Amino acid sequence: MSRYIENYKKNIAVDMRKRGLSYSEIETRIHVPKSTLFFWLKEIKLTKEQKKKLDDDRLKALKRGSEKKIKKTLQVIEELKISASSDIKEITKKELWLMGIILYWRERLLSGNESDLRKGVRFTSSDPYLIKLFLKWLQDIGGIKDEEIRFDIFITKDKERPKKSVSEIIAFWSDVTGFPENRFSKVYTLKTREKRKKGGREITNKTKVGLLRIRVSSSSMLARQIAGWVKGIIKYYWE
Repeated sequence: MSRYIENYKKNIAVDMRKRGLSYSEIETRIHVPKSTLFFWLKEIKLTKEQKKKLDDDRLKALKRGSEKKIKKTLQVIEELKISASSDIKEITKKELWLMGIILYWRERLLSGNESDLRKGVRFTSSDPYLIKLFLKWLQDIGGIKDEEIRFDIFITKDKERPKKSVSEIIAFWSDVTGFPENRFSKVYTLKTREKRKKGGREITNKTKVGLLRIRVSSSSMLARQIAGWVKGIIKYYWE
């Protein structure tokens, strides 16, 4: 650049630096490489307040960059989920049958306690969609009628979570399952953060709407049949 333009830009750069602007801000405004700015401005001393402002600006810039990166990552994840969801075209009855077996395997059969099967089919979850899926499996695959299905709700009183009344929780699970509210009369309260054994593992009930347990009356034979299907899967792959 010509000497006149160079001196003109240098004077502007010096003034900006004395006002506490960063090298990046100056570079953006007068379009001078940072290497040149370092040479021009190396003798300029900043006050404590100006240094603090630059440090704060750097932190803000890092935060903006991090938030932008997170936003972009979330967008990619959402696009991937939308694309993957389109892979599910149709679920056949056989596929539903297998899905239910695996779901029940994960939920009830991990303990390996065969005597537990005498109590019949039971399934517990706080996830509304898993509850919906297992109910569909019982009705479509197990041939279970609505009047054979019972529900138990387990809730905790936790000061760290917003309180929901029992009636609100019952209304929630009634809406999820499509069963009338009078079918949810059995509500059990657990101690705050109480750990209890379920399927051979420790769980802590932290959900705002509790856990819903599905029970099927007189279903010990179905429970044993599911256990047999699970053994069939194990035998097919590993025995």
